Amino acid sequence: MPRLSSIFLFSGRDVVKFLKLLLVTLLLVTVQSVSANSQMPTPTPEQIEQFKKLPRAQQEAIAQQYGISIDELTSQGTQQKQSKNEQNPFESLPMKPKEEEDEEDKYKPEIEELKPFGYELFAPPEDQFDTRQPLLMANQNVPVPDDYSLNIGDSLVVTFYGKENFSQEVVIDRDGRLALPGLSPVQVVGLTFNEAKKLLKNKIEREVIGGEAFVSIGELEDIRVMVLGEVKKPGAFSLPAMSTIFNGLIAAEGITEIGSLRHISLKRKGKTVTELDLYDLLLSGDSSDDYTLKSGDVIFVPASNKRVTLRGEVHRPAIYELSEGESFQDLMRMSGGLKADAAKNKLTIKRYGNNGERRVISVVNAQQRAQTELQNGDEVRVPQASQSLSNSITLIGAVTHPGHYQWQKGAHVGDFIQSLNNDLLPIADREYALIVRESQLSGRISILQFSPLALLAGEQQDVALQPRDKVLFFSRYESREDEIDALEQLAYTKEQIIENERLALWDKYQSRQFFEFIDEKSDYLSFEKEEKETLSVRDLLKGKAHELEDGEYSVFSRKRMLGPLLSQLNRQGSPRNGAPLINVNGEVRYPGVYPMPEQASVEKAIAAAGGLKESAFVGKVEVTRADNDNSGNIKHLSLSLADDKNSIALQSKDTVTVFSKPNWQENVTVRLLGEVKFPGAYAIRPGETLAEVLERAGGLTQYAFAQGAIFTREYLREQEQDMLQKLAEDLRRDLASSSFQNSISSAKLTYDDMDNLLKDLSMTDALGRMVIDMDQVVAGGENIELRNADTLFIPKRMETVTVIGEVHVSTSTMFNAGFSIDDYIRNSGGLKQKADEDGIYIIRANGSVQKPDTGSWFASNRDTGIKPGDTIVVPLDYEHMDNLTLWSKATQIVYQMGVAVAALSSL
Repeated sequence: MPRLSSIFLFSGRDVVKFLKLLLVTLLLVTVQSVSANSQMPTPTPEQIEQFKKLPRAQQEAIAQQYGISIDELTSQGTQQKQSKNEQNPFESLPMKPKEEEDEEDKYKPEIEELKPFGYELFAPPEDQFDTRQPLLMANQNVPVPDDYSLNIGDSLVVTFYGKENFSQEVVIDRDGRLALPGLSPVQVVGLTFNEAKKLLKNKIEREVIGGEAFVSIGELEDIRVMVLGEVKKPGAFSLPAMSTIFNGLIAAEGITEIGSLRHISLKRKGKTVTELDLYDLLLSGDSSDDYTLKSGDVIFVPASNKRVTLRGEVHRPAIYELSEGESFQDLMRMSGGLKADAAKNKLTIKRYGNNGERRVISVVNAQQRAQTELQNGDEVRVPQASQSLSNSITLIGAVTHPGHYQWQKGAHVGDFIQSLNNDLLPIADREYALIVRESQLSGRISILQFSPLALLAGEQQDVALQPRDKVLFFSRYESREDEIDALEQLAYTKEQIIENERLALWDKYQSRQFFEFIDEKSDYLSFEKEEKETLSVRDLLKGKAHELEDGEYSVFSRKRMLGPLLSQLNRQGSPRNGAPLINVNGEVRYPGVYPMPEQASVEKAIAAAGGLKESAFVGKVEVTRADNDNSGNIKHLSLSLADDKNSIALQSKDTVTVFSKPNWQENVTVRLLGEVKFPGAYAIRPGETLAEVLERAGGLTQYAFAQGAIFTREYLREQEQDMLQKLAEDLRRDLASSSFQNSISSAKLTYDDMDNLLKDLSMTDALGRMVIDMDQVVAGGENIELRNADTLFIPKRMETVTVIGEVHVSTSTMFNAGFSIDDYIRNSGGLKQKADEDGIYIIRANGSVQKPDTGSWFASNRDTGIKPGDTIVVPLDYEHMDNLTLWSKATQIVYQMGVAVAALSSL
């Protein structure tokens, strides 16, 4: 088995391999010595896991090397005797203990603290073995210099040639003499190797006739030195000959953090021979003072007495030890110098005074840096220079080459934007751009607005730029999807279009793979659903309109680029000066709040909002303005955009409203779905009725179930949604009240039942259904004037009656003219214990609600004329719950909407 000390000669990868070998050795030996008297340690689970990770071939090779079959590892019947005195190989290896991190340490941000410079020279890497042994042995193989002083125990190899040829190794005895065969002893201790060679050659040539000799060094005797002072393990050490001061420090495991690296003394016979400064070795590689040691030498490391902390923008921030006479410039040299972004005129020194107070000294120029003398405990800070560019113009947004550009006197926007096609992106808005200018004194922002198209066409005067101006160019699209579609139209070939489609499919595939990988398939389904167009009948009936979320806006949209700017402008508002913001509403492409530029006008406000829509009425634009005299008066100013001379200068917080053309009708449509002969979207004229549109659609089909018609209207949907929201809030408030808790306990109603009802309410989407009599509509007896986005759905003929609510099984039963309500309920398993038998009601196919007539003695069977498509609802019994009628209302709404949705599920 190889000596353990030899592992220190391996490379890092060899060390890891050797560690694996030792782990396996321990495991194999442990399996053999399972007797109660065995003194070998039990392998830890970590060691067993390490063995399992080795390849099978490597396990067999290791077992063969140590004379053990690999089968013995898994077999518990075969055991071999082993000496009790045999040591575990791991006992001599410096194993790093496993550190367990708690949750706080695991997620706590690491703060890197400054360390004294140079002490890591003696610290072995944390993930490797101690590297001191090879450093101590390194000097054994170096050539012996001629000035090496011979000591007792050293050996010389004398090679004779001439009349006789032979070699003889001779050791210097305790008297310091060297005895050569056939020659008288020679005193050589204290001589240098070069002097000894000359002495021996002369002696041989003088005393041996015709003889010559060659003298070389054999083995050198170890030396004994003392390493004292601020070292980690002071004491006496036996070192290889030719060892230096640095080897002695390594033997003592290095210098403590309070020890000096600058004044390491070598004492010989009570006198200081030299003083080693390790900074010379670390900073310039100078080892001239690293003297070779002799037996009896003493290495002494004193405590450091002058340390300075250096932080900030230097190449090597650390805590440095300074010698007497070293200046600020010397400290900068030790740290590698200032970084390029260091604020050279903002250096500071924090210093402790004589009475313990701390003060700050500013070092603002090179002369002060040269003259300033540093003291023990000083903390020098080199701050980072400002990152702002003083002579730059910044182009931001939908430009071909955004970034910083040099400002020169007389620079204009036209110097940077010379071509709309080459300098702006295809998606850029050519009518609206901003210049953001910040005052260097007050920091207030002012806005200049211009039109890139008008500027390059010569219709607008070029705008002069100032240093640090930011020029913002916007996309003419707010939606990212619209922007992508516009860019894809630039693909000139069929192959490019196909490639774009493939990329889109690949992105979709990767998204699905990601959600499956994290085992969140439901999230992917919802994600996929959001990407699809809302073309279901239910969504059409609800009149859903797609609203952009934060992630759906274009990168260079007004929403994204103006958000931080608007916040900053709003903070500039004060009682004397209002925030420079204006609001644009009405028939513009992107209504909203915009920065108010210098010389703001209605035309600029409209350009900021993306321009006028086709429906805009240029004959009348209104400006709403609040008086600045704190009177609260509101003024309304009107102007015509057709009159160039009639313009209004805008003020802070003005609102510009662009009205629609009189009687303008843009894409006013209704939808007929289901069992009509020609379903689809129909454009309507003002005042057109449902019967008229049905006639245009060819009427109903022969399979139509007119009594179950579902007619929805947008403003009704909004009202229902608000009602549901208010109802859910009322229920939550009542649920939290103590009186309501008492009623719950008396009614023995579980909290889960109420919580589920609240969840149903919060998740229910309003439909906006309006009850109509379709037979009367077709016959012309009921005129329903249509509005935009109205939707009519005619289901197929229904022959069932549905029972839902507090019955054992909710079912749909074929309509039977002879059945009563009780018969249908019996087919659903009967009533549950919590059913409100007196509160049973019927939801007709047309959406109307009717309660059975139980007021007379003869109406006990609840015969109310059930019809096909009706739904019988059995609610919970809530009458004894402190007159809380909200619960019955809530369940009725939920059930009623559920019936309408069930009618749509057949599509």
